[in-house]
Amino acid sequence: MRPPPPLTLQCVPSRAWRGGCTGVGAAAGLALAGWLAAQQEWALPAQVGLAGALALVGVMLGRRAAGPWHAVALRWDGRDWHVDDVPGGLQVMLDFGRWLLLLRHRPRAGGGKRWLALSFAREAGGQRALRAALYSRPPEATPDLQPHVRAPDRATD
Repeated sequence: MRPPPPLTLQCVPSRAWRGGCTGVGAAAGLALAGWLAAQQEWALPAQVGLAGALALVGVMLGRRAAGPWHAVALRWDGRDWHVDDVPGGLQVMLDFGRWLLLLRHRPRAGGGKRWLALSFAREAGGQRALRAALYSRPPEATPDLQPHVRAPDRATD
């Protein structure tokens, strides 16, 4: 089996993913504010101020967790994945057809993991090529297949 050919794509993160992470962050901030307000008997203006501040902190943390908000250069060179020219591993975490959630590891470049949520408006060649590269065997696991040609057995007269 041959490895997939090299691939270069400009990927725009999913708006639904970004909005969902932002909404979850805001909800978590409001829940924390509600819990704190229930523990302390503060006046209503103090509770509203606390809820606003914690919701804003939750939104900022949700935006950070959502990953990049700009287009990402995704490249497969036949051996390694490169996200914005930083090499590392790429792992499929969720695959919902049009939506992909990928986790990017950077073993050689220090630093943490990075989430990439990608969406595709319709079936495209780039999506097919990306899936072929994502789901293929790593090059180390692919044996070097050389066709073994055997001469046909000849009957001697």
